[in-house]
Amino acid sequence: MKPPVTDPAALTVEEVVAGYGGVLALQGVSISTRPATITAVLGANGAGKTTLLKTISGFVRPRRGKIALDGTDLTRRRPEEIARAGLAHVPEGQGVITELTVEENLRLGGLWRHGHTSRAAALADAYQRFPLLSGARNRSAGTLSGGERQILVIARALMASPRMLLLDEPSLGLAPRMVAQVMDLIRQLRDEAGLTVLLVEQNARSALAIADEGIVLNLGRVVAASSAHELAADVELRKHYLGF
Repeated sequence: MKPPVTDPAALTVEEVVAGYGGVLALQGVSISTRPATITAVLGANGAGKTTLLKTISGFVRPRRGKIALDGTDLTRRRPEEIARAGLAHVPEGQGVITELTVEENLRLGGLWRHGHTSRAAALADAYQRFPLLSGARNRSAGTLSGGERQILVIARALMASPRMLLLDEPSLGLAPRMVAQVMDLIRQLRDEAGLTVLLVEQNARSALAIADEGIVLNLGRVVAASSAHELAADVELRKHYLGF
């Protein structure tokens, strides 16, 4: 696998408060990630996981707190500015444009490239990294399976040559075989490409199996933060917050 990055990023989130209208979805959340690691963000529905990713990537404005990527303040930057700084966000829902071909979807991912990689070079890298997409480049994205669509949206995000990847529920709605394939892909992006990943995932068991670190959110607050191994071994934590 050809590395898409040479300088994986470290993220810091300090005492961030954010929400929608009068509802605070994040209440003083602080997290940090190390370069070239996977950090799993876990918790029940409504815990604030998706809002955390949207706030980091600029789609929700924090009311208080600070967000930085390798010391560069991103707190109130616009989403396109944050993307150019090297952060790519793959939201929940396999958001391919079904009317476009696989290649047309990929090309859209190169609009906010970080660094100096050309779109043509990024496209060639995508086809080398994901042979499945190379063989389907002229197919309508609407004909892909759920797992294939998830691979496409991750590949589209990598077209921007990011230093850090935010993934929101990449296993949602997938068959168990495809869940394993997608999780293995995420692990490879860390191990072989040196990418830093912040992974929101309802499937806590699968996420912790590939993650280095993990945090658990509950009602907008961090209730646990530790190594993935320690979180997976904590029977009480699993029982109350992780569902396995």
